[in-house]
Amino acid sequence: MDRWVRSLRREKTPPATGLPPPVAHEHERRPGGGLRETATLFLVGKECPFSCVFCDLWQETLDGATPLGSLPQQLEPALRQISHRSAIKLYNASNFFDPAAVPPEDDAAMLKLLDGFERVIVECHPRFLGARCFSFAERLSGTLEVAIGLETVHPDVLPRLNKKMTVADFDTAAAALGRRQIGLRAFVLFGCPFIPAAEQLGWTLRSVEHAARQGAGTISIIPVRGGNGALEALAADDDWRPVRLDLVEAVFERALELDLTDVVVQVDVWDLERVGQDRLCSECPECFDARRARLIDMNRLGAIMPAVRCARCAARRPGGGS
Repeated sequence: MDRWVRSLRREKTPPATGLPPPVAHEHERRPGGGLRETATLFLVGKECPFSCVFCDLWQETLDGATPLGSLPQQLEPALRQISHRSAIKLYNASNFFDPAAVPPEDDAAMLKLLDGFERVIVECHPRFLGARCFSFAERLSGTLEVAIGLETVHPDVLPRLNKKMTVADFDTAAAALGRRQIGLRAFVLFGCPFIPAAEQLGWTLRSVEHAARQGAGTISIIPVRGGNGALEALAADDDWRPVRLDLVEAVFERALELDLTDVVVQVDVWDLERVGQDRLCSECPECFDARRARLIDMNRLGAIMPAVRCARCAARRPGGGS
């Protein structure tokens, strides 16, 4: 499966290793209420060793191991762009505790640079969660939170994603983090390959509920985006279909209606314009921009906002009027 997934990829975009990484700023809802100022750094390092059929994060990664000292060198100038010490996400398009992606010898330097942050959020596959992760959390001045891609609890589909993990692996990792008071964040897919369109909403909600039961404080619903090659091949065999924006809105609304105590459920709006085939809306600034803004507001408030009505798009649809 790895060879098939990789054979369908286009050429990588050479990453800009000599520059400070991009920094995104947001106010993210806290479990229990209120907003937390959060900065996200997109670090450049080694590609993830897992070849998931839905992933597009490999595009700006290194083929070989991350050079020793590279990540602290990226982190230091990027921190100058952050005026707060509330929360910081260190996303490296891989696994933070994979020694080939993040050299263990760099831990001390990064811990020193991260001193004073209330919360540090990293992403990692369960296979790389162990003694190094737990030691990093103990030495960190703030709280560590680990984001894990649960993706789906569908028993037949998760193995087919080439994720090389099971729901039991997620549960074991969640329990290990919880025992050490390390925060858990979960990623759940919407528009997951191999799940029929009529079952997408139901399985996404089941996956959200499962992550919450395992102690996830924040759960991000990720609409699956095309463009990685493997998804297009699956689409040709009718094993994947892009989700429409209105369905993303619907699943988020349903997720916010779930009875989850002190759990933040949000939807990922990154590259939202690439979701689905609803080109009427993606080409209409009056509609798409307003709908994206509504989702961002719902992320911040944790409440369902009034739906956006676009007369222009309605008129352009078949049977929509003149």
